[in-house]
Amino acid sequence: MANGKPGAAAASPRHERRRYPRAATSFSAALIAGGQRYATRVINLSMGGALLDFRDLTSKPRIAVGARVAIEILSRPLQETFAAEGKAVLWNTTRGPEPLLAIQFDEVTGEAAEILEELLAEALVDLARFRPPSDIP
Repeated sequence: MANGKPGAAAASPRHERRRYPRAATSFSAALIAGGQRYATRVINLSMGGALLDFRDLTSKPRIAVGARVAIEILSRPLQETFAAEGKAVLWNTTRGPEPLLAIQFDEVTGEAAEILEELLAEALVDLARFRPPSDIP
């Protein structure tokens, strides 16, 4: 019993709420919000959304949580661009000096879903190639 309700599971701090697994990436992207276009880097990606890093911008975007956004993620090896619309869901200010923006895609279907699946597969291949430094004790 959790929260006084029979059958309710107690939420743990490590409980995963995401619907889709995420892949670590370093794709270049453009985020469009409020009529402005921002260069960004996608640092993780899933079928449901992305986490964006704006550290290379001189002025940080002012995008409100809940704001409508569009994103274009470029894959040079695939020579394809994934484009989707969605909304800003969270500014993560706890991981380092620069805030990260989490966005949630609207439903991704058809050719866009195929391109996104290819991007995720590419990210997993890149991760498989990664070799940690051998000189770290």
